[in-house]
Amino acid sequence: MTTATTPTLAEIADILDTARAHIVRVGFCKKYLYSTPQQANGLAPERCAVDLPGAIAVAVHGTPLHPVTPLTAAVEQAVAARITAPSLAAWCDYKGNGKQQALDLLRATADRLRNANRNASKEQL
Repeated sequence: MTTATTPTLAEIADILDTARAHIVRVGFCKKYLYSTPQQANGLAPERCAVDLPGAIAVAVHGTPLHPVTPLTAAVEQAVAARITAPSLAAWCDYKGNGKQQALDLLRATADRLRNANRNASKEQL
């Protein structure tokens, strides 16, 4: 999914759902966009465990190796607004932040965005 305009809250939430599903499917890793040991053993990067920025890149571009784009940056900023770490990559590396915490963060952020979108729609009526 790519967009030339500012993504909507619903679009960002959908990307977060896709990133979450990717982590459920392939796993979560720390220290890099994707698991380099898995890749060294022959898995394609898009099939390796990923960190949050890697999962977002896969959700948007199909690979964790894609450079940051305005869309991936907007999605990362939506999640980063909910954490106290200096970045999503740093958050992933913090002790105690594992797969379940990453899944919970993505779900909570998507839910919050959808609620904000519904509230904004109601205000327009």
